[in-house]
Amino acid sequence: MAFRRICLIGGSGNLGTLILKHLLASSQNFQVTVLTRHSSPAKFPDAVTVTRVADDYPIAELTDAFKDVDVVISAISMMGMHQQYSFIDACIAAKVKRYFPTEFGLDDLPDWLLQLREMFKIKHDVRDYLISKQDTGLEWTSVCCNAFFEMGLISGFFQLHFDQKKAVLIDGGEPRFVATTMDTVALAVVKAIEKPDVSKNRILLVQDFRTNQKEMLDAVQQKMPGWQVENVQHGPWLEQGKQEVRSGDNSALPKLTFGTFAQGNQYEGRPEFGNPLLDLPTKSFSEAMDNFWNEYESRA
Repeated sequence: MAFRRICLIGGSGNLGTLILKHLLASSQNFQVTVLTRHSSPAKFPDAVTVTRVADDYPIAELTDAFKDVDVVISAISMMGMHQQYSFIDACIAAKVKRYFPTEFGLDDLPDWLLQLREMFKIKHDVRDYLISKQDTGLEWTSVCCNAFFEMGLISGFFQLHFDQKKAVLIDGGEPRFVATTMDTVALAVVKAIEKPDVSKNRILLVQDFRTNQKEMLDAVQQKMPGWQVENVQHGPWLEQGKQEVRSGDNSALPKLTFGTFAQGNQYEGRPEFGNPLLDLPTKSFSEAMDNFWNEYESRA
């Protein structure tokens, strides 16, 4: 059954704006609604219907907003991830067919990190909640991309710290891991809507390429030479980060998150690998770096 009417929550955020772009560009001519809070100053294209609800997302208002909607996509920020229980309950009440949770990012995390970082526990709990509600008729699709490439690079998540021009290379910076541009993640969401049968009630792992710290540092130094490099071993470096967080230093949480895949990972060959199922076009490392520099220079 083809989906037609789509409601996007968080359509003004970094990822939401890209999802909206691809929804409007789809050949399937979706009818797109953006759900936003009354207090939000965000503006949207004329082709989009805007529905506003109270800032605390009352279920009655959500249910009314979701009536006659086929798909609800949550691209809400990390701070609002707990609101998804209300989104899901309202979807069920309004008989929405498919829900896309705010998953994206990493697909699986160790228990010790779930205990240290509440955001990730909420992500897992929301997925479990969706699975528990399948008998209501609400389908779900989770799109995971491991690391957002541009955000990971510009924020220092990959341990390349632009403000200090310092790179912390783990195990020589050699292990290769999955990275995905935000635009490809957004396109994957829309492709999953366009292919409802292959994306039903499952996790889809998507990617642009695999890279490593060394490759990124080499690319950065071509435009910005003179970086200081610190080499560390994964085990002691990760344990130090755990101790920092347990001592109350939450600034080490991104470091721990990167540490969960800094020894390398890959999606190809896994049953959840979504690129071939979605016929997903991808970007090369060099294309992603070009886009990164455009964004970096625009912020300067």
